[in-house]
Amino acid sequence: MRFWVTLVLSGSLIFGCGEDGSDNPRSTCLTTGPVNPGGSPPEMANIAWDPLGFCQQGAFNNYNVFVFASDSDSPLLELTFDVNVPGCSQVAHLGNVFVVGCPNDAPISGVACAEDPDGNTSSRAEFTFQPCIPGDCNMPPDSCDLLAPDPSAL
Repeated sequence: MRFWVTLVLSGSLIFGCGEDGSDNPRSTCLTTGPVNPGGSPPEMANIAWDPLGFCQQGAFNNYNVFVFASDSDSPLLELTFDVNVPGCSQVAHLGNVFVVGCPNDAPISGVACAEDPDGNTSSRAEFTFQPCIPGDCNMPPDSCDLLAPDPSAL
C-alpha cells in the first residue's frame, strides 16, 4: 500500500510542479484566433485523450490530452500548441501533450489549436468526450463530439 501512495504522490509532484517557460512555449492561437501573415497555416489532424490512473465518474481525475497537426511549410517539431478545457485545471504541458484535471461530473469539452513559427495559426478544433473514457477524433471537421460511450470501455 505504501508503494502505491508513494507512487501517486511522486506522480502528483512531477505533474504538479513547474510553469511553462520559454523552453516550453505555448501558442497564442486561442486568444488571437486564426492568423495568416503568409505561408500555410497548420491544419489540425487529431485530438486524443486518456485518463491517468484510476478514473471514476464524479471524482476528480487527470487526463492526458494530445494535439496533432500538420503544416506543409514548417517542421512539425516547430509547431506550438494550446488547449483550453473550461471547468478543468491545466496541470502540466510539454509540446503537444497537456495534462488537465477535471471533476468528471459532466461531459468534458475543450478547444485546441496550433501555431507555426511564422505566426500562422490553425482554426480552433473543439472536442467533447465522456469522463473516464479514452478516445480520439480526427480532423476535419473542426469539431468532434464523442458523447456516445465506447461499449468496449464499459
